[in-house]
Amino acid sequence: MPPPSHLRLVEPPPRRAARAPLRWRMALSCALLGAFYLLPWLRWDGRQALLFDLPARRFDLFGLTLWPQDLGVLLGLLAVLATALVLLTQLAGRVWCGHACPQTLWSGLFGWIERATARRLRRPALAAAARHLLWAGVALWTGITFVGLFSPIQALVGSQGGPAWSGWETFWVLFYALATWGNAGFLREQVCLDLCPFARVCPSLCDADTPQMHYLARRGEPRGPRPPGQGGVADRGRGLLDAVSASDYSFRAAHPALAGPLPRFASDRLGDCLDCRACVDICPMALDIRSGPHPDCIACGACVDACDTQMRRWHFPAGLIARASPRAMQQQPTRWLRPRTLAAMGTLLVLLGIGLYRL
Repeated sequence: MPPPSHLRLVEPPPRRAARAPLRWRMALSCALLGAFYLLPWLRWDGRQALLFDLPARRFDLFGLTLWPQDLGVLLGLLAVLATALVLLTQLAGRVWCGHACPQTLWSGLFGWIERATARRLRRPALAAAARHLLWAGVALWTGITFVGLFSPIQALVGSQGGPAWSGWETFWVLFYALATWGNAGFLREQVCLDLCPFARVCPSLCDADTPQMHYLARRGEPRGPRPPGQGGVADRGRGLLDAVSASDYSFRAAHPALAGPLPRFASDRLGDCLDCRACVDICPMALDIRSGPHPDCIACGACVDACDTQMRRWHFPAGLIARASPRAMQQQPTRWLRPRTLAAMGTLLVLLGIGLYRL
């Protein structure tokens, strides 16, 4: 049942709002994507800086050349990176999944293309055609860039006017392009939910001191639309709910068929959540953070940006959705040194020591 007309969410009154914070997440995504596409073109001492030259059986890594007998060095480097990722996940949460994972980066790029074409081209058929054309172009260049890490990129791109691609180059360019087009264009969150092994391991790496995304239900509940001009709970003097009531309202909103509909409240008794669903619509994993912390959340922070934008528009304090550890949410100090963190740090130091000794 729609809310009464006097409680419907309408445009807030015009007022000078605070300056929006820097969109560093978008800048980071652009920087990482740009680094990937530019990496094969970097030169070092007259050679490609990063090249897995399989026919020559050599690996050029920014001036360091590894041969087959140096396989242990490469495996050691991979072990250091894997251990560092484990330590980073324990201390900072799923920052790799949310900000640096290729699936996240290309899904975000393809989603931006989808939204841009739908916004600029009003005809659905034309927008769909433009979207798939741009997706195919990005996917093909991604495949060429990936193969360019194993075959000299200048010869690979210049072969259009000279020798044709070899059979394996053609196969891997098309394979990686098709994988990019399918994973980023269609599967998206299903890759994280069903295919990614690291996503299955992440819950075992995190604990009560690991940051994750939280909805501040004590401030936001009960949610609902309201007329403008009332201000947040702090301005109205309503204050925060007790934890039990806030949890009950969140559960009822998330499970209406099980718990029944929420009771009706006067607009001045509502929390700061406008129930605009901006956080839900922007989530790449199709989750509702207001239902509670979810193991499939990749902590990308998209819900934080969307919610803070709405809070600023309605002149409410930002931070209704925040990134914090469960202990911090309970007003307890964060423990930086704990058994699993010490184990990861010790392993990393041992691997680095072995590497320095071998070099």
